[in-house]
Amino acid sequence: MNMNTDADEQQCVRAARKGDADAFAALVERHHRGVRACLVARMHDAHEAEDLAQDVFVTAFRKFDEFDPERPLAPWLRSIALNLLRNHRRKFRAQPIGGNAELEGLLDEQIARSAGPAREPLLHAALRECLERIDGPARELLHQRYGEEIRVRELADRMQRGYSVLTMQLHRLREVLAECIDQKVPKADLPL
Repeated sequence: MNMNTDADEQQCVRAARKGDADAFAALVERHHRGVRACLVARMHDAHEAEDLAQDVFVTAFRKFDEFDPERPLAPWLRSIALNLLRNHRRKFRAQPIGGNAELEGLLDEQIARSAGPAREPLLHAALRECLERIDGPARELLHQRYGEEIRVRELADRMQRGYSVLTMQLHRLREVLAECIDQKVPKADLPL
């Protein structure tokens, strides 16, 4: 089936809704690149995006009777693609870091090895200076987590924020502080 205009697409949609496999195949051919591009732009793996794009059309075929043929098809297909992508990410989401007691223990051990008694005064002074540069909600978050030692899960509940979002924010703040400390006290300047 040839589609040159939106009217042709509407006619093709109506035929596909009645079970015309060739009409549905023509719609897939017309919209496959757009759906795939929508997914590739949001994913790291082009092969996974291609698999998900195929799932979009399988889902569209199953739910085609719910689609209003008077509306454009592309936005409906993109909404299916984004829903499938959201589900895909939820299913294959990496486990968040930052709340694991074992990880904290390893970090404490590493800090103890690299920040011996001779290094502590320099590092503490640098840390105080670097903390002064952070203000507002970020400073309050650091104070609650590390000053008051409130667990990340509890902070997430208090702030009504996602646990993973909060662990990522804390991770970024630790990186900012570490970079600042490294600039103020380069490792070569630290006494052994």
